[in-house]
Amino acid sequence: MLKMYQKHAHSGSSVELWEENWEATQFNQSLQFCLVDPLRPLFEKYAPPGSLMLEGGCGMGQFVTFYTLRGVRVIGLDFAQRALHRLNDRIPDLPLCAGDVSALPFADESFDLYYSGGVVEHFEGGAEASLNEARRVLKKDGVLLISVPYFSPLRRLLRPLKKDYWKKVDRAETQPGAGDLNFFQYAYKPFEFEAMLDRAGLRAIEKQGYSVIWGLYELPFFGGRSEVQSGEKAAPPEPEKEAIVLPDVGRPVRSSLVKRLVVSEDATVPVLGLGVRLMRWAAANMMMYVCRRK
Repeated sequence: MLKMYQKHAHSGSSVELWEENWEATQFNQSLQFCLVDPLRPLFEKYAPPGSLMLEGGCGMGQFVTFYTLRGVRVIGLDFAQRALHRLNDRIPDLPLCAGDVSALPFADESFDLYYSGGVVEHFEGGAEASLNEARRVLKKDGVLLISVPYFSPLRRLLRPLKKDYWKKVDRAETQPGAGDLNFFQYAYKPFEFEAMLDRAGLRAIEKQGYSVIWGLYELPFFGGRSEVQSGEKAAPPEPEKEAIVLPDVGRPVRSSLVKRLVVSEDATVPVLGLGVRLMRWAAANMMMYVCRRK
């Protein structure tokens, strides 16, 4: 496991950090990205219209919005209550809930699908409670889609260069950061995270690395994104009353070959798709695990 620190006043599990992050993120841009998201094929496979889906850690709500438009019954949960209020101001009818992914306010076996994207790695004491809760609220034939940072070959290569920010550890535990550094997240090798899933009663049936460009940003000539990603000045927030541009979710997306390869990371492209698979293995920022209850 790789324990990753950052220069920021708040830790990765603090509500203040994420409220700041969602306030500084462009909602329309993130919503439109769902059309070409590398994960879209997984959602379309496991979240058919009419299914009941929970997103644990929905943030500003682009996934809740997009898949609601596609006919999925989505409930969004987050601990960042200002972000939830802002989303309900934009789109009043979305079902949203304030809560903790480690203590979900739902009955056992409630959901067909549970999606958690880039959430559980931010708990310095470990992800076990969140994984146990994910299994509890899934129906017996339900599916968990969960993504966490990937301890990739690229990160293994770069670790000696980032020794002040990245520490290889054997287990999750809470420790004070040094100087102005605070804990941000863990990155996992697949066998490490699959072992955690197994202990929670979950079995990984598929996995997919994604977000290669963000993984490459950690190279020195990109400025070492991971050390400063939450300390840099983000884009200015959208005006409160800016009109929401809802995507046409039923329209086939026509993308150039470059966009299919670089943005959508489409491994089905003949021949060149092999390069996508190689880059996912070598340098992806995140790894998505598709899981079923054991």
